[in-house]
Amino acid sequence: MIRRIAVTLAGPVVSVLLALLVTTLFLTIGGYSATSAYEVMWNYGIEPASLVSALNNAVPLYLAGVAAAFALRMGLFNIGVDGQYRVAALAGAVVAANLPLPLYLRLPITLIVCCATGALWALVPALLKVYRGVSEVITSILMNAIATTVVAILLADVFRSGGGQNTGTAIIGEDGAMPVLIDLGIGNRTSITGFLVVAIVVGILFYLIQYRTVFGFTLQVASRSPEAAESAGIKVNRRIIWAMLGSGAIAGLVGMPHVLSTAFRFDGTLPTDLMFTGLAAALLGRSHPIGIAAGAFVLAFVERSSQVLGLVQLPTEVGSVFMAVILLSSAVGYWLTERADQRVTLWNTLRRRRRETPPPAAPLPTGMEASR
Repeated sequence: MIRRIAVTLAGPVVSVLLALLVTTLFLTIGGYSATSAYEVMWNYGIEPASLVSALNNAVPLYLAGVAAAFALRMGLFNIGVDGQYRVAALAGAVVAANLPLPLYLRLPITLIVCCATGALWALVPALLKVYRGVSEVITSILMNAIATTVVAILLADVFRSGGGQNTGTAIIGEDGAMPVLIDLGIGNRTSITGFLVVAIVVGILFYLIQYRTVFGFTLQVASRSPEAAESAGIKVNRRIIWAMLGSGAIAGLVGMPHVLSTAFRFDGTLPTDLMFTGLAAALLGRSHPIGIAAGAFVLAFVERSSQVLGLVQLPTEVGSVFMAVILLSSAVGYWLTERADQRVTLWNTLRRRRRETPPPAAPLPTGMEASR
């Protein structure tokens, strides 16, 4: 049990160390001091405002990571998370701004609409994979481009509020926005978003579904051996559809922290490309909700702390390089740790067999063999 936990933790540790090594080489070749850069980043990152910002920024990354992990458990790559949360954020912003209900009803309905929109957008790649054999990677990427175009048209011609250069939906009032969870009261932007509770609930549901239900077990079986799953009565095509629907539903929540807690409407400031950072968090956390949370916070912390580098004449691209290498090195880190674990397992098995194998019996003297 202890070794299993150690192997699970070794993958992210090796990935982070590889990312630090590559980032250090990047800084050294550029003529910068890596030690100074890391010291500045650490001192800025541990400030209360920076920690709160990193925590708030980690919430959408965590949701994106859980969305990616839900599909990964079925062996699917939902690269369409960006398009799914973009369409869902637009739908959620419209509902939150116009639904004439109190907050305790409007907020849950808004989140449900976002989940349903994201799931429906993810249904298209799932159906194409099941019935036409098209890779979900290709179709989900294409759906991202379609989502960008559809959202732009709807925002410009249907849901646009105001005139001139205003390219956003109607403003969401306090009766439709996400309440603040904790206000530290020590300066500007030191309020923890209420979406932290939503992220915790999503993580708990993900764990229960994937690790404590028959459905989660059948997803793993169908992913590892589709033929064996079909022979056991598991409908693999249905599992593909349900896995993509679940992934899309979670992806529908990714953009809502920005819409309901920061901008209070849908506009051009909605963050993009959260899917790849969330995928990095999922790979770092090995598709486990706690591991994904740790990976999301580490990535958000690096992104926040690297913002100060420009003020001290250091390249701000350090954060981008680190996160890019994290995404690449996560697979290498797990490969190295799994290889090491296999070697340790083989060595222990050989040692155990040597101890259990009785020594060969000594040969009897020649006279005794004859008498027998």
